[in-house]
Amino acid sequence: MTRYATRSALSLSGIAFSLPPRTVDANAWAHRCGFPETRASALLRNGVLQFHDAAAASPVNFACEAVSALLEKTGTPPASIDVLIYTHTIQSSVLAPPAGSAALIQSRMGLNRALSFSVMQQNCVSPLAAIHMLRVLTVEGRPIQRALVVCADVMGSGCDHLRAIQDLALHSDGACAILLERGTSRNCIMGLHLYTDARYFRGTDDNLQPIPDDRYYWSAFTTMRTALEQAGIASNEVIRVLPHHVNLPGWQRLMAMLAVPKERLFTANFARLGHVFGADPFINFHTAQQGQPNSFSLLFSSGLAGCFGAMVIRH
Repeated sequence: MTRYATRSALSLSGIAFSLPPRTVDANAWAHRCGFPETRASALLRNGVLQFHDAAAASPVNFACEAVSALLEKTGTPPASIDVLIYTHTIQSSVLAPPAGSAALIQSRMGLNRALSFSVMQQNCVSPLAAIHMLRVLTVEGRPIQRALVVCADVMGSGCDHLRAIQDLALHSDGACAILLERGTSRNCIMGLHLYTDARYFRGTDDNLQPIPDDRYYWSAFTTMRTALEQAGIASNEVIRVLPHHVNLPGWQRLMAMLAVPKERLFTANFARLGHVFGADPFINFHTAQQGQPNSFSLLFSSGLAGCFGAMVIRH
């Protein structure tokens, strides 16, 4: 067990998310992008039904909606937040310098005491990378009692044809806010591992399509296995796997590699929500039935450019 699991008592104390009300199904998306019906059929066969469409609205607005809902639901005073970290996947989801999305959220939400900054370049793993940074700051002695991690992404106008990840997912617009606290007894972070395969640093090919990764399953499996080892548990102790909403057929293979019964994979949000960038595992954590005390859940996400992240929660 790593020093972070033993000395950094951070817990997931609350999650809220904001999604645009408009949804677009796979057939309508293929039609408006000029793709053949076979493209939509391939998506549907892989469990991809629809996505939430913000029509290029501001990602900061969705982020503030998620933060506001989270603070209200948990009864958290804005002045009690020590750190705010804004994360995103695509470049258009952050304000261009010299403006700052983290500062704008901080100002709107009244988080006047918070150390605020942003994390990117880990793509859909960026929220997990932000939590890793919080754990390091906590271990190193910074007096962090309460922190917010916010992830928000909107595809933007003119990018609709890029919503699909091959035939394995359709990107949804939206935001998620995560409250982390020290000294609570429920939903403690017991293991967190990040891995980046540098061979895929370009992220996409010349046609802006994902670069095939011949080691994807091994990279995903070893990332999750390392997080489990940090937590000091065996894979069969995991009561629930909370995935990102990409490659539903491939998840059956990963469950077999982990030796976790396939019914423990939480799949209810795959078709309903689409792939909400880095928010998927946290939305799943929020919507899935909570585990019994001292049971364990495994959260996972991966992103373009060879990024992988896994986190183990003790309920």
